[in-house]
Amino acid sequence: MRIFPIFLVIDVSESMAGEALVQLESGMRRIVADLMQDPYALETAWLSVIAFAGRARTLVPLTELTDFVPPHLPVGGGTALGGALMHLMDEIDRSVTPGTAQKKGDWKPLVFLMTDGVPTDNPKQALRRWKEKYAHRVALVAVSIGGGADRAVLSRLTDDIIPFDDTVEGAFKKFITWITASVKSSTRSVTAGGGISLTKLDPDVSGGRSGKLPFEAVDDRYAVFVGRCTASKAPYVVKYERHMNRIDAQDPSLAELFKTRAYLLKAAVPVQQDYFELSDGTASNVSVNSTQLIGQPNCPHCSAQFGMAVCACGGVHCIGSNSVSICPWCGKTGRYGSSDGSDGGFDIGRGRG
Repeated sequence: MRIFPIFLVIDVSESMAGEALVQLESGMRRIVADLMQDPYALETAWLSVIAFAGRARTLVPLTELTDFVPPHLPVGGGTALGGALMHLMDEIDRSVTPGTAQKKGDWKPLVFLMTDGVPTDNPKQALRRWKEKYAHRVALVAVSIGGGADRAVLSRLTDDIIPFDDTVEGAFKKFITWITASVKSSTRSVTAGGGISLTKLDPDVSGGRSGKLPFEAVDDRYAVFVGRCTASKAPYVVKYERHMNRIDAQDPSLAELFKTRAYLLKAAVPVQQDYFELSDGTASNVSVNSTQLIGQPNCPHCSAQFGMAVCACGGVHCIGSNSVSICPWCGKTGRYGSSDGSDGGFDIGRGRG
């Protein structure tokens, strides 16, 4: 049976935690529902989902459309684009049948690579392998979510780089509609002997800034921290955003405050234990001073009032009104107090974003 393989390769790094991944999960369900109504897609389209953070994992191997179940998207630390590409190429080798002189293989695979940040690994080896063995036989569309991905790296993979402005109202709905329409038109095109056919993305969401950042160990658009709930020891991610130009500080006192603070609280998101499996285990060795953080989150698991308490061991966790607490990381009992910044604050180890 000749199939049309479609791979969704999704960045699930800490900077994607929250609304972006929720919207993509919902979007996958809409994609499948819409494609099931299309006779061409129903006959030929097979889907796979690969998630990557510090490590890559196949969430759904290449599966016939009628059997595809949209997966839960986990969260991990880091944005190992090189590792994701290596994983994708291995999956293509395993699951896509190449053509021979005697027999036609599967149609040319279509890959949607969705990322919002800068690689935290060195992708040179993966890029070289891609260019030598895969670029000519795989159609890859790179989607820069928020326009913050490293365009210099993505341009070595593909000419099809789509900047996607996720801040526009209804942006993800339009984005998912575009993916579905592109798959439908490509399915018709390849079965008729043509090539991949992408539809035009709505212009009001195909904007965003163009990232031209070099390889970095940390994605500095966000300050992200991994915490544990003191009650359950379940992990969570706290995300602060650095884009201060989005803050309207007409109040002079707030404007003065923003001169000395770098990150504004965006979300505190519960994550599952597989966060540590998708992270590469490499510490960023970069910290943020507590005086740079605006906003104190509640614990997303137990709703404790303070989700950014920091133990002497460096572990972030939640505490309630009681100043004495047991750290869920090291198990030691500590007394916690607030800091008004007059002492210069204290440093908190951050994730890699």
